[in-house]
Amino acid sequence: MAVALSLALSGCSGGGGGGTAETGPAAAEGGTLTFANWQWLEKGRGDNILAAVKEYEKVNTKAKIEKQEITRADYEKTISTQIGSGAGPDILIIPDPFFPELASSGALEPLDGLLDADSEKALRKTNENYKFDGQQLGLIWEAVPYALFYNNDIMSAAGVKPPTSADELATVAKTIKDKTGKTGFVVRHQLNEEAPWFTDYSNWVYGFGGKWSDGKKLTLNSDENIAAADAFLKAYKSGGFGVGDDASTYRSKFSAGEVGMVIDNSSALLTMVSSPNGVKSTQVSASPLPFPEGGSAYAGFSIGINANSKNKELAKDFIKWMMTADAQSKFVDALFPSGIATGVSAPDAKIKANPWIDSFYKQLENSSSVVIPGFETKTPQVRTIVLTQVARMLTTGISAKEAMDAAQQQASSLAP
Repeated sequence: MAVALSLALSGCSGGGGGGTAETGPAAAEGGTLTFANWQWLEKGRGDNILAAVKEYEKVNTKAKIEKQEITRADYEKTISTQIGSGAGPDILIIPDPFFPELASSGALEPLDGLLDADSEKALRKTNENYKFDGQQLGLIWEAVPYALFYNNDIMSAAGVKPPTSADELATVAKTIKDKTGKTGFVVRHQLNEEAPWFTDYSNWVYGFGGKWSDGKKLTLNSDENIAAADAFLKAYKSGGFGVGDDASTYRSKFSAGEVGMVIDNSSALLTMVSSPNGVKSTQVSASPLPFPEGGSAYAGFSIGINANSKNKELAKDFIKWMMTADAQSKFVDALFPSGIATGVSAPDAKIKANPWIDSFYKQLENSSSVVIPGFETKTPQVRTIVLTQVARMLTTGISAKEAMDAAQQQASSLAP
């Protein structure tokens, strides 16, 4: 996988774990681990996550974990600068688009052979996405899955059942609009939300068995990708689609009981049903995406060890502990409603209060990152090209094939 290195990371001395940095003392001798994560700054949730992390100090009483707070906006830049200068935290959370840059520059310590057999067996298949050149350089910290969810009262008022195909999705959306006057279905569809729209839109591509590349060349106009674009167009043109509503708008409308169906991620839904005067969680149900091949996208974040760390043995012991069933039960609670590295179940009380969560967890089992294999650092450019053509398809009347052929042509100059 050829990936251009950033200027800041080009001076990294880690060498993918095989460099000259010391591994540090044995884990049993303890020490202090610095742990970088922007989530420490999230009110309430950050405290819950830190409490789960601090449980390690009870298992290894000679270890201490210190949080390194970095704002989300400055996170990648700050970490790149720190690691590029031979320093940085011992442990860090890595947004998916940042992972290829760190991995290709040797900034991450390999985790192969770290876990015992039980922990290895429990890992979700999605952890395979954090291998680079055959080495496991990260494991899932948080995976935010998608599903189709709907307002039960609106569905009943319209006399419809949850759609199980893209054609049914368009039909049910129109029926809801005709019978209730409310928006039948909506999902992101505008270029002013380009980055999150690409994750949302990838659900359609993966759901139809498509992909953005074969690792060596882009496959933007494959038959599967064209079928996905055509299904999106039919939903948009159904007469029941919330045309013009951005995510902030349609999420507020769903919370207010004005939208029947949405495809969105689990964290967004939890926020939508948390308003004291809005739709309650128990009024909402979810089902797998109504697409033929079962694939989907997720917003992913992994955990890794800085190859510059002077405490590698202690950092590895932390991650080994974190992947045990007991520790995972604490993290699935703290990070709810996201998925984590294993399929350990969330607390019964939270599942009962949010009965839609199982569909999101099920969808996560066959989900993929939206970072394009072979074109990791070119993903933003491909994203712009694809969505510009999808937007053109929605507004000018060109066909799905014409849109995807144009995208493939425009992206033809991008090399892996």
